[in-house]
Amino acid sequence: MMKNILLKSLLFCIVLLECLSCNYLDIVPDNMATIDYAFRNRTACEKYLYTCYSYRPRHGDFSWDPAIAATDEVWCHSYINSAGRYIARGMQKVNDPYMNFWSGAKSGDSFVIPALWDGIRDCNIFLENVDKVTDLPSYERDRWIAEVKFLKAYYHFYLFRMYGPIPIMDVNLPVSATPEEVKVYREPVDNVVDYIVNLLDEAAAGLPSNDDLVEGTEAGRVYNLVAKAMKARVLAYAASPLFNGNTDYASLVDNRGVQLFPQTYDPEKWKKAADACLEAIDMAHAQNKRLYTSVDPLLSTQNDTFKLQTTLRQAICDRWNCELIWGSTNNDQYSFVQRCQSRVLRVGAEMGTVVRTEWAPTLNTVEKFYSSHGVPINEDRDWVQNNWYSQRYEIRPEVSSGAEKYYVKEGQKTVNLHYNREPRFYANIGFDRGIYFGNGYNKFPDNVKHCEFCAKEYSGVASASEAFSVTGYGAKKMHSFKDAMTANDYSIEYYPFPIMRMADLYLLYAEALNEYSGPSGEVYKYVDMIRERAGLEGVQASWTKYSISPSKVATKEGLREIIQHEREIELVFEGQHFWDLRRWKRIQDLNEQPKGWNVIQGDTQDLFYTVTSVAQTPVEFSVRDYFWPINEKEISINSNLVQNFDW
Repeated sequence: MMKNILLKSLLFCIVLLECLSCNYLDIVPDNMATIDYAFRNRTACEKYLYTCYSYRPRHGDFSWDPAIAATDEVWCHSYINSAGRYIARGMQKVNDPYMNFWSGAKSGDSFVIPALWDGIRDCNIFLENVDKVTDLPSYERDRWIAEVKFLKAYYHFYLFRMYGPIPIMDVNLPVSATPEEVKVYREPVDNVVDYIVNLLDEAAAGLPSNDDLVEGTEAGRVYNLVAKAMKARVLAYAASPLFNGNTDYASLVDNRGVQLFPQTYDPEKWKKAADACLEAIDMAHAQNKRLYTSVDPLLSTQNDTFKLQTTLRQAICDRWNCELIWGSTNNDQYSFVQRCQSRVLRVGAEMGTVVRTEWAPTLNTVEKFYSSHGVPINEDRDWVQNNWYSQRYEIRPEVSSGAEKYYVKEGQKTVNLHYNREPRFYANIGFDRGIYFGNGYNKFPDNVKHCEFCAKEYSGVASASEAFSVTGYGAKKMHSFKDAMTANDYSIEYYPFPIMRMADLYLLYAEALNEYSGPSGEVYKYVDMIRERAGLEGVQASWTKYSISPSKVATKEGLREIIQHEREIELVFEGQHFWDLRRWKRIQDLNEQPKGWNVIQGDTQDLFYTVTSVAQTPVEFSVRDYFWPINEKEISINSNLVQNFDW
């Protein structure tokens, strides 16, 4: 495949996409015979620009995004035999790899997964030919060139994140290239990172600001902040243990004798990452980007508990809000499916065959959310002796403050694990007997529903053959409180799936600063900004007052653990956890069996509340699983490509 890609440098190949939304980026050009024809005028050139965009991986899509489909944050029932779930179960293979963005994957004549080298090739064709267009204004030409440079850098980064060291395809090889010339080499990590970062800087210099985009019609097109934020992410990856002094891959040496992974840890890489993060943050603030704290007008008469929970959800679901830096606009056709499958509440016969809790958070994920004190439940002084899985009734208002009535249906019984948790837990997780605010049930207490996940109940499984929550939880975070459902219809509020938002950037900055120089006021500041929005005290106050390890927050190692934990909570279900575990070299975490409740036999709460493994077989991830294997066919075609470790 790589050989074929390189030899097609003058061939214009079109990937046909369905235009199922009004997003103009999904438009692709008609099939054209020659490059000259493709660049004959501005209109044809613009279509080629859209083709360069069309290779963007579909973030948030079960079929395309390994960070969604192969994560341990959620487990699925009917998707268990999909490519992503095979990866999650440790079943990746070298002869025909799952979710293969290197060679691409086809179903019939259509690509199910795009070959990103094709996308890079088309970007190169665009850059080599755009100057031929005579009716293209210079200001527009410069912008389009910058956009394509960004896409070219991003496709290199996506491959780098999956495969580690990759070839650098800065220009296409000519058709006259010899067989030896097309046998490209993978380049060392540092070379790849430098190339991507330099290309992103070039792109940022030519891109408009967010303020200059035309609202609506240019949604999804990249602008300068996207390039700077992506540069920060790339450098954070380069500084992380997977790429920075990783001796596990010392044997990855090509036939030139070139070592592909740096073997010496370089702390200055964290300084570069921190500087890039701050540069992006400053640009973001100048463009009025900030953490989302808005209260929707529909919530003006609601109590503060529901206002906060809904605001935390709307930071994702309020489309193009002030926190979003870059959102995915090319998976709109799947957004209905995903929102339906993350839906946690079904009342009576309402859309029973469409709306189901297929995207089910694992008990492992549920346990990660902090206690109401803002520390991990296994560190909270009040939780250490708590029997997490024992059942109890909601404390009634006549004997307490009554605050719990906003979390658990009054008079209903659930487990201790669901009480006294942080606001993000109640905003993000649908749990048995938990209050469900939204989706037409927005008036407390008369018109608010609660989830019931026991077997045969309306949020639970009706039969083992249908789609259902295999864990007994739902991902409340991923659909708007404005979604509406009746017995015959279900409407969703569209939003672009977040690729990068301010909370992510802030936490990357805090991580990079801590790794470079240890705890400081600046590190605490950016972590605490996230926590304040979530209704929590700062890390220093929380750990000092409530943790059994109060000194943890004062050490680099302890604060590293806190920041990583904060990312796992704040960015849950957004596709970051999958990649973060890898760059932190924590893939062994995935060997813990994903757990849930006994949803099949649990037709009573006593039966339901039994911790149960939801994986079919135990998994054992190892060093080799940090990266995808290159299809062995590619290795046989190009003897200069060294296979990834232990594949």
